[in-house]
Amino acid sequence: MKATDLFSRILGLTEPWFVEVVDLDTVEGRVDIRVEHGPGVRWSCPTCGRELACRDHTKPRGWRYLDTCQFKTFLHARVSRVDCPEHGEVQVKVPWAESKGRFTLLMERLIIDVLTEHATVTGTRRILRLTWDEAWGVLERAVRRGR
Repeated sequence: MKATDLFSRILGLTEPWFVEVVDLDTVEGRVDIRVEHGPGVRWSCPTCGRELACRDHTKPRGWRYLDTCQFKTFLHARVSRVDCPEHGEVQVKVPWAESKGRFTLLMERLIIDVLTEHATVTGTRRILRLTWDEAWGVLERAVRRGR
């Protein structure tokens, strides 16, 4: 099985998304996964759900994913934007992360679980190899979602 197929399955990607490239850097200890979508996709406005053609894409973005073995793993993608007649130019939702998040939903869930279990940002930060700001930001978003 090719690495692209393996990671597409591991990530649970469905049409129109697929893994185009997987890069392993053993020196830096990281895996970089580039996710793309097929041509001609119609996207939903994240506010009203209206189906629209892709207007353009954002610059490539990156999200921290769950580690692959001992390697930090990152997803990279250009996110489509649509021009909604009602809401203007908006970025579509991706299935793996919140709109302005820097982590995948699964990684955020792990961070929240470790924060809950260990009850300190410092311990969580060390275990998951995060900065203080990253761990605290996930905690703040979790609290906002819980309200």
